[in-house]
Amino acid sequence: MKTLRGVTAVADQITVRPDFAAGNTRERIGRALSRHTGWGAHHIVDVRDSRVTLMGTTDALAEREAARGDAWSARGVHAVVDNLEVESGR
Repeated sequence: MKTLRGVTAVADQITVRPDFAAGNTRERIGRALSRHTGWGAHHIVDVRDSRVTLMGTTDALAEREAARGDAWSARGVHAVVDNLEVESGR
């Protein structure tokens, strides 16, 4: 910061509020999961503090990757915990 003649102090009162609503995020991810994998929002066990936790089983690695991608692409998500398991032959 440069020195400005006559300025004795600067008070930074800017706050940043995240654009994140857990319920809305859960609903949007649920719709995306349904479109891409045939799942519903019940595979998302937790959406809190911009963190999404995925849990359950899938039939293919591609479904797991699609679910993870859908979670990451939701607005306001900063972390995805992937607890999904792939069970072939189910």
